[in-house]
Parts: sequence; C-alpha cells; structure tokens
Amino acid sequence: MIATLRGALAAILLILPMAALAALPPSWQRVRAFQAVVEAAARILGNRPIDAVERVVGDRFLVRAGDCRVTVRLVIRHRAEPGPQLFDAIPDTPDCP
Repeated sequence: MIATLRGALAAILLILPMAALAALPPSWQRVRAFQAVVEAAARILGNRPIDAVERVVGDRFLVRAGDCRVTVRLVIRHRAEPGPQLFDAIPDTPDCP
C-alpha cells in the first residue's frame, strides 16, 4: 500500500512541471492573439489611438485607428514541445487618408 502511494506521488510530481507547459485554454490563447495584434498595429500606426480590433477571416485582423486601417496577420510558429501556441503578428501597410 505504501509503495503504491509512493509510486502515485512520484508520478504526480513528475507530471506537475509538465502541466505548466501545457497549452492555454482557447479563451486565453485568443487574448494572447489580440495582444499581439494590438502591439503590432500600435508599432506601425505610431501615435494614433486604436479604436477597434476585428477578427476578419482565420488569422487576419482589421485594426482601426481613426481614419486609418491596417490588417494584421498571425503567422503560427510550430512548436516541438507542448505549450502555448506561438505566433508572429505581421502588419500590412496602413491605409490612412
């Protein structure tokens, strides 16, 4: 009985560090995606305040800042080990009148 408990405890202790590397829940992964999109858009739009972010199709987002619009694409980076999805946010050229 004690040996079984020790074995179970050892297995749990081995699994716990790996749980920290697990993928994020979809809602939190979406938050990370929106953060990356906003940061990429803010860099290219300069001092214009962002008014809205809209997911258009798949991994494309439309960011509006006043009269300016910019599309930001998320490019997925594949991982060799488990963990949160990695991606790069790549903005197109802004469309500003």
